[in-house]
Amino acid sequence: MKFFNNYKIAALITLFFVGTIGAQNNEAQEVKSRLKADISFLASDQLAGRQTGSQGELASAEYIRKEFKKNKLKLLGKEGFQEFSIIQMRIASSKCRMAIIPQSNDGTTKEFQLFEEYYPLSLSCNNDSVTAETIDIGYGIVCEKEKKDDYIGQNVTGKIVIMRLGYFAQNEYPNSPLAEYSDITTKVKEAEKHGAVGVIFLKANTNDENPSGQLSRTITPAKMPVFFFKAKPSFPVGLSVTLKSYLFAPTAVGHNVIGFKNNFRKKTVVICAHHDHIGNNEYDNSKIKGISGIHNGADDNASGVATLLELSRKLRGWKYRKNNYLFLAFSGEELGLLGSKFFIQNPEIDLKKINFVINIDMLGRIDSTKQLLSINGIGTSPAWVKSLEKVKNDTTQLKITTTESGMGPSDHASFYLENIPVLHFFSGQHRDYHTPDDDEYKINYQGMYNSIEVIKQMIKLSSKCKKIPFSKTKDATPGRTKFKITMGVMPDYSFSGTGMRIDGVTDNKPASKAGLQKNDIVTKLGSNSITGVEDYMVALSKFSAGEKTTVTIIRGAETLTKEVQF
Repeated sequence: MKFFNNYKIAALITLFFVGTIGAQNNEAQEVKSRLKADISFLASDQLAGRQTGSQGELASAEYIRKEFKKNKLKLLGKEGFQEFSIIQMRIASSKCRMAIIPQSNDGTTKEFQLFEEYYPLSLSCNNDSVTAETIDIGYGIVCEKEKKDDYIGQNVTGKIVIMRLGYFAQNEYPNSPLAEYSDITTKVKEAEKHGAVGVIFLKANTNDENPSGQLSRTITPAKMPVFFFKAKPSFPVGLSVTLKSYLFAPTAVGHNVIGFKNNFRKKTVVICAHHDHIGNNEYDNSKIKGISGIHNGADDNASGVATLLELSRKLRGWKYRKNNYLFLAFSGEELGLLGSKFFIQNPEIDLKKINFVINIDMLGRIDSTKQLLSINGIGTSPAWVKSLEKVKNDTTQLKITTTESGMGPSDHASFYLENIPVLHFFSGQHRDYHTPDDDEYKINYQGMYNSIEVIKQMIKLSSKCKKIPFSKTKDATPGRTKFKITMGVMPDYSFSGTGMRIDGVTDNKPASKAGLQKNDIVTKLGSNSITGVEDYMVALSKFSAGEKTTVTIIRGAETLTKEVQF
């Protein structure tokens, strides 16, 4: 009888474990099925790549809003949407005008031809005109430390200033201290400060290159016309001139989607993912040049949105009730974190009440061989390492690697800059990134499921802290490159052109002291050509503290060389 009872107990235990494993397998299959359904829709040709401001992006936003409502989240903003405007392009229209106006009725107006004799520069205002007297101020440079001020003795208030590009003897002295003050942006700001109402740039030497006539859509324009006169290296002074800057600048509307799970707690956890992608490469963000087909962005970032939606379904019950949850699907990430930056400036909740941020960007391509899940931002709080040590994870299925930096080419950086602890979950780079080949059938759903289980544990474990403390981190150092110095810039990882575009400059670091600015594109560091972020990192590793070198940048229409000391 005793043997029989033991046999019954053993059989019951076996049935219990079999039943438990079966239930777990069923749950995993259900989760993977939901993930596949979400990604299949978001990454379908029907949505045409979800370019910010497009009908496909709006369809994506509406799908997310519908799921938020289904998951019983409170919709914030405008019925769940937070709208923001983007400039799609800037093009000089035929209404632009440059003309010399006669002082008497019997004179003849001299009209100049757009593009043949002049054209607006990127800093030119979008829609304004002015008629005023012209005055020549040389190079238009103000540099106190070199005791150089081209405005001394000149009253330019209410006038159109004529100035030359660059600085005197620039070719002979490329490392002159004046180089820092000779770019178009700095000169235009000085002209505005001194009361000018328009600027006409000339070439100092006929052999110099003309500034670009391609108008940046992201630059903040000046409040006055800024033209380049290409016909001659001179322009009449003391005459009445009309400048009309009429630029065609169509806008589109991006859509953030916001859902709130209110557990009536003091602190809120933000869980976010961007739902936009790069469409048909309208803004040159693809690795493939030109309009090259629909970029469906299954991994980038339909996978992150599918994870966001799954978490909005699963973060329920007592073990998750120590925080409120704000679920954010951002748009405009591919154009420079536009949606998350807009949210930071226009938050739907008090930013001070945010406990921490979980950002999911590209979680769909866990490599079946390496099986690596990257968790970035682990240094933004001392609590992260402690929580990660307690995570239960089958390392034969998923291996976790971490980086400390809170910065990076995704939306968590916008929160990190507000001193909020962040974590970014990422399955790794691959050859299909930003190409039309990032399609749904390549998604590793088992890898996604395993990663989501890690995310849920990190949220649960971190919720045991009433407030996650914040820590600043060092700049990210990708790969095994050793860095002895820093420039003090944040690379713009979304930039797909040639060079390394700067997304932010840290005060009192070598870059800021050299006069580098946001949106400058670094093309050379010392003798090292820079075609992208990786080249920049390799070049930076070659320098030591105390060394001096030059950095070549493109700023607007100009190519500048500045001296930097590490």
